[in-house]
Amino acid sequence: MVIQNLKIIGFRNLNEYRVSFCRGKNLIHGVNGAGKTSVLEAVFMLGFGKSFLNVKKADIVKNGSPRFLLQSEVVDPGGRVNTVNAVYEGNFSLQMNDKKSTIFDVNGYLYPLIFSSSNYNLYIESRTYIRKLMDRFIFGVNPLYLHALLSYNKALKQKNYLLKTRVNVDEIRSWNKIIGEMSQKITGIKMEFIESLNEEIDRKFGTGPRVRYLPSFPVEPDNRGTCFQKLEKLIQAEIIAKRSLIGPHLDNFEIHSNRKNLKFFSSGEKKINLLIIYIAFIEFFKARKNDYPVFLVDDFDTAIDAGNIEFLIENCPDMQVIATSVTESNGFDRLIELKKEN
Repeated sequence: MVIQNLKIIGFRNLNEYRVSFCRGKNLIHGVNGAGKTSVLEAVFMLGFGKSFLNVKKADIVKNGSPRFLLQSEVVDPGGRVNTVNAVYEGNFSLQMNDKKSTIFDVNGYLYPLIFSSSNYNLYIESRTYIRKLMDRFIFGVNPLYLHALLSYNKALKQKNYLLKTRVNVDEIRSWNKIIGEMSQKITGIKMEFIESLNEEIDRKFGTGPRVRYLPSFPVEPDNRGTCFQKLEKLIQAEIIAKRSLIGPHLDNFEIHSNRKNLKFFSSGEKKINLLIIYIAFIEFFKARKNDYPVFLVDDFDTAIDAGNIEFLIENCPDMQVIATSVTESNGFDRLIELKKEN
C-alpha cells in the first residue's frame, strides 16, 4: 500500500494543507509547531479512526473551524487507486471510495504503523501502551480480532456497571459467559500471534528480543470453559471490589533481550530492539497480506538514530516511509518542507 497524497482541512493547526508522497522514503521537515506530527496523525486517523495520541476528536478540530476533513488516495497491491475520507463534525465518519465505511473496510487498503520518539519508551515500560501496540499489530494481520475485542469490551462495561450499581449474581453470570467466551478467543489469538512474531524475529535476525505474553489468566486456547470457570470463582471478590478483577483488559506483554527485561536497557538499546520487533512485524504483515504497511516515523532523528534508519531501509527497501524532522536529511527520496502558518 502506498499513499499518493493527503489533504487536510481544519485539523490541529493546519487550516488547509495538501501534500504528495513518493513510493519510497519521504521526509517532512520544518520548525517545531509547523504541524509535522499532525500530518502523521492525520494518516493514522484515516487508518484507525482515531489518533495515536490520547486526545478526543473534538479537541483536534482547528480553532474557528466547524469540522476537520482528511482525504487520501491510496494505491493497493493491484495498482488500483482508492480514496479514503475522514470527517469529524460532531460525529466521526469514514468513507472508502465515496461509501460509508469502517476501519475493517479500510484495513485492507491502508494500515499505518507509527514509531514515535515521544512514546517508544512507553511501549517498553507501560503495560497499557504495549498492550495497545500489540492490539494494533494483531488487528493489522487479523481484522476479526478487533470484533472479538469490541464484543469483550462491551460485555465488560455492562458487567462493571452491574458490579458498581446493583449486585445481581444471575446477571453477572450471564455476562461472565460472554466474557469467558470472548476471553478464550482473544487469548488464543494473542498466543498464536506472539509465537509467530517471535518466530519471525528468529528467522529474520537469528537472535534478538523476545516478546512475552502474560495473560491475566493463562489458559489453554482449546480448553473451552476454562475462562468462565475462573470468572465464576471470583464473583464474590469482584462484588466486594466492585470491578472485574481478571480478563484480557489486564493482560501484559514484556520485551526481553538476553533474558532481561528491555526496560532496564539504555535508550539506544531500547530503540534498536523495539525497531527489530517492528521490522519482524512488518515482514510478518508482508507475508500475510502480500503488502507492506505505511511506516510513519515521528521526529525520526530522535526516534531512530542515523544508523538505525539505514538499518530500517536496508531491511524494508520496498516499504513507503513518511518521517518528520526539524531539519533536512540525506537518505530520503523526497524532501517536503512544511512551513508554519502562523
